[in-house]
Amino acid sequence: MDRLPLVVLEGPRGAADREAARLRATGHEVVAGFRTAVARGRQVVRVGVVAGPLDAADALLAAIDGAGLIVEATADQATIDRLVDDLRRLGPVDHRIGEADVAPTLDPEARAILGFLAEGLSLGQAAHVLGLARRTADRRLAAARKTLGVDRTTEAIARAQRLGWFGPGSGHGGAG
Repeated sequence: MDRLPLVVLEGPRGAADREAARLRATGHEVVAGFRTAVARGRQVVRVGVVAGPLDAADALLAAIDGAGLIVEATADQATIDRLVDDLRRLGPVDHRIGEADVAPTLDPEARAILGFLAEGLSLGQAAHVLGLARRTADRRLAAARKTLGVDRTTEAIARAQRLGWFGPGSGHGGAG
């Protein structure tokens, strides 16, 4: 079976409900609460609010137990950041900040760097084409990963591709 989603949503109320409805529509079994009793062996996605460290611990334990998560994060930023970091040890995390349907924005240089990397250029080559110092390109790439909510460059490229940032007419600075 596919890996169950780990989703952390910071932003407007209702984003977790919309995400739960979307997952139900794709065949996932969605259960309210991180501690809700579920028959052993069933794979479910648990939905709940993380308002503080105890809620975060319950969510993390549910994920460790094999559940998918949809977290409506209302706790302080340190608690949310720690939860996301802990969840990333278990698998990829879809961490969304702000409006759930609004795509993140990157400065044109960061977007161009991701575009060149997607085309197979090295970071040094991309920096050269853009007339940037390698260190500046490193910083732009790190900022892009942070903005996209991922740890690895390959994840940033994949997310940018899902957002439709590359391809003919994308204007990322590479071919097209």
